[in-house]
Formats: sequence, C-alpha cells, structure tokens
Amino acid sequence: MSGLLKDKVAVITGAGRGIGQATAFLFAKEGAKLLLCDLDQKPLDETISKIKSNGGIAEGVVCNVTKKEDCENAMKTAASLGNGSIDILANIAGITRDRILHTMSLEDWNFILNVNLTGTFLCIQAVTPYMREIAKEESKSGKIKTRSIINVSSISARGNIGQANYAASKAGIEGLTRTVAKEWTKFNITCNAVAPGYIETRLTQVRKDTNDFGIPEEQKQMVTMMQKQTGLAREVGQPEDIAKTILFFASDLASFVTGQVLTVAGGLIGTI
Repeated sequence: MSGLLKDKVAVITGAGRGIGQATAFLFAKEGAKLLLCDLDQKPLDETISKIKSNGGIAEGVVCNVTKKEDCENAMKTAASLGNGSIDILANIAGITRDRILHTMSLEDWNFILNVNLTGTFLCIQAVTPYMREIAKEESKSGKIKTRSIINVSSISARGNIGQANYAASKAGIEGLTRTVAKEWTKFNITCNAVAPGYIETRLTQVRKDTNDFGIPEEQKQMVTMMQKQTGLAREVGQPEDIAKTILFFASDLASFVTGQVLTVAGGLIGTI
C-alpha cells in the first residue's frame, strides 16, 4: 500500500460488483475510509466483508441512486466517518437496457437516464453540504484541501447501435462533469470522468434471453476481434483497469486536473 488516499473519506456507488467493487478494493488498499453504496445488499455485504478481512475500513448503505432521500442518507452516513466532511465521490452505479431506437419504449429510455444520469446528479447534489460547503468554510481561513468527484461515462457516449438511451445518459454525464468542474473549481474540488471501453462486467457479458444485461454474442465476438487487432497484450479490459484511473483522479496526483474525460479502452479508440 502506498497510501495515496490515507485517511480520506470516499463514497463509491455501485460498489457491489464490477468497476465499483474493484474501485472499493483499490481505495481500501490505498488507505481510504469507505462508505459503499449499492442497490443489492448481498454483493454489497460481500465487498465490505472482504475489505474488512484485509484490514480496510468500510461501511455500507443500500442506496437507489434515483431516489433523492437515499442519496442524502448515504452522504450523511459517509460524513460521519470524516467529522462532517467527504473527500471523494465516485459515481459508478450504472446500468444498460439496450434496444434499437424504433423498438425502445419510453420506459426503457427513462429507466436508463434516471439511473445513469439523474443518479449521478442526485449524488453530487447530496454531497454538496459535506464537500462544497465545507470547502467554502475552509477557504475563509486560507486552508486548501483538494476534494474530488469522479463520474463514469463510456465510449458509447459518442453513439452506439442499440444504445440511444445509454449513449445519451453517458454524454449527459460528460456535460455534467464539465459543468461541475467549472462551478466548483473555486472551492478546490475537481470533477473528472472516466470513459471505459469494453470492460469485463455483467453489462458486457453475452446476453441471455431472460436478462436485460449484456450484449449479443455477435457483438461480443466483434469486440474481441477488434481488441486483438490493436496490438495490446490483453483482449478485454478488466474492472481493475478502470479502478486505477479512478484512483488517479481521486488522489492528489490529479489535484491540478479538472473537467476532463479520459478514455480507457485499450486500443478501441475511434473504432466504436
């Protein structure tokens, strides 16, 4: 452990699986005090148990990021770990429900926008008293402390077949990220986003007939083929690849970086 986040209080949404879980493990290893959020209790508990068994500090709150009261409760709980202050917010909770545009229902559209985009917005609003307002008071005494917000976009924000809802939500996250960066920069709060490519999670597994998660087998094969042709050593990215980038933005290594969207997609840059 290098202690990049030693004693920093961090909130991570979507922490029960995939990128959120990998980020939680890495943040704990780097010394952060964690408040982990997920919609599902079982994977959340499993993540927390593993962190604690390795000597890390983590608490958990079941949280539906589309509900304002859930987000507010999560941030209030997290602030109790840091004497009223939160240092890092990683908005990782996200979902897909792919449909070709002409078959996409309004429910499909609203569901994805609510989870991915509105959920990110609500979490940022909820963290305001424990991040922006605390920083505002600190600045009066000349204290300078960097805090950070990291959002998760996607290379699909550029547009992707069957993902009008998902692409719109992720493009919205990029606009939200840059806006927060501009509004909160005077409080020494950075706001950046990571745009993953195809990462090995339940959202990129081969879709089963009974499951909204995943992608068609033909698409999975195409992505694997394109990744092989990039010349990189690995075919598909792993959650840990994104977690490392989130760690960079969360740490003081990125204290002079804000309003950026960093693509982490192996060699799939400009191919999707």
